[in-house]
Amino acid sequence: MTVPWNINAAANVRGSTFYSTTVALNSAPDIFYNSFVYMSIPRGGKGKAGYSTEDGAEYASSAGMSMSWSTFLYGEDAWVYVSTLDPADTISSATYVTIRPTNLGFTKQMVNHTTIRILVPYQAQGYRFSVEFNTQLVTTYNTLSGSGSGEPSTTPGPNGVPIHVEPRNSLLIFAEAIPTGTRATALIPSTGDIYYPTAGSLTAVENINHQIIYFQPGVYYMDANYAPVLSPTVQWIYLAPGAYVKGSFEFQGGASWLKITGFGVLSGEQYTYMPDRNNGLNLALADKCDGSCVKLLQFFASSGTSPHLDLHGVTIMEPPFNSFVVYANSDSDLNQFSMSVSSYHQVGAWYWQTDGLELYANSIVENSFFHANDDVMKVFHSDSSSSNVVIWKGENGPVFQFGWTPRNIQNISVNGVDIIHDRIWWEDIKINTCLDPSSFTTADTTKTILIFSNIRNEGKNHVGALSNMVNINVNNMWIESLERNASYPSAERFSYVG
Repeated sequence: MTVPWNINAAANVRGSTFYSTTVALNSAPDIFYNSFVYMSIPRGGKGKAGYSTEDGAEYASSAGMSMSWSTFLYGEDAWVYVSTLDPADTISSATYVTIRPTNLGFTKQMVNHTTIRILVPYQAQGYRFSVEFNTQLVTTYNTLSGSGSGEPSTTPGPNGVPIHVEPRNSLLIFAEAIPTGTRATALIPSTGDIYYPTAGSLTAVENINHQIIYFQPGVYYMDANYAPVLSPTVQWIYLAPGAYVKGSFEFQGGASWLKITGFGVLSGEQYTYMPDRNNGLNLALADKCDGSCVKLLQFFASSGTSPHLDLHGVTIMEPPFNSFVVYANSDSDLNQFSMSVSSYHQVGAWYWQTDGLELYANSIVENSFFHANDDVMKVFHSDSSSSNVVIWKGENGPVFQFGWTPRNIQNISVNGVDIIHDRIWWEDIKINTCLDPSSFTTADTTKTILIFSNIRNEGKNHVGALSNMVNINVNNMWIESLERNASYPSAERFSYVG
């Protein structure tokens, strides 16, 4: 079933049909600023264009799901006014609306029967949160029909078990600090070799031979059969607030530093699922196209360059495959790649294989939000850290993934992660080790992993590992409810292997 919304024209942006938001400073509560609300829908509303195979968006599409979001920049405490545009979403008190993560403790007040306001305190790290109207909540069940994994449904059927509760039409708010001083200088290009594309159709991007590509506010779009490989001279892409780019960027190696900054949007909505360069950017002919399928952001770590990436502020929307990948000719070259990621947002990840980020050696990921339908945080390398991250996960893959085979990694810190939704409904056991289901027969007890601190999971979850938990600290892990395995209802899905 295709979600019943029309596809926006290439030069337009889909605005939310469910929510509107305005912002007022706490010090000037009568002066209001509109904050545009974007909206993502499964497959960009275009259905399975040219294919009939499974793509992972079946359930979200049939359930009529959508994800709206709004980003604003602030420098002091601010009130966010959220109004529902759906007549069925009327409220009689502020208790009809839930803010997730639920431990934020924000003040919320009912304004009228369709509007609530939320006081967002200022902090340099910003906040990323979900605003959920009770009337939008839908329960996902595993009907336990068929064989193997079962089937998801919004109705239980005769044998179904509840898996998770989430909004059918969700709303996310990204409140980010205004960059100032040296931080602004590092994140916003103002001098140097800068190229300013013209809003509208983007062609011949590979011929831009400038160090910086600066997208000013406006809508830019690439065709569905176009995914450029950038000139090696390009090192910095800046997406200004209000810039909306439909496309992808593949960087060549050779540079010692790279930047992707700004509070604009990079969307893959025009691409089909698994757009394969070996098949004209149509659906991949093979089950695996890791090397040839388009990623919205792709990099290459050249030998001897030790490249460092600064990734800040950008919102990635509707990735058609992995959203972010770094390649190299050898593991040693890949281990020289590092990155600093902050105020990064990924939304509308409806397809399978829409992973989050891989944590490379000597890298930091902080103050970010991930909606993903596969491995969210891939903890494959030593000497990395992540903190203050909010996660909303679909049905596929784990929240934290340590690899498809056991590996020896160390000096890793994962601190302050809030998993606000996790719809994994698979009934059978998978083999990638994770904070989620895993195989209990292939553990290697000689391998060590990492440190978890202050991990919160709202709703049901399941935990397992393929590696030995020796010399690992797990501090302040809170799981609201451990999911029971429907095939073995007396057993909780919390397993220690080692």
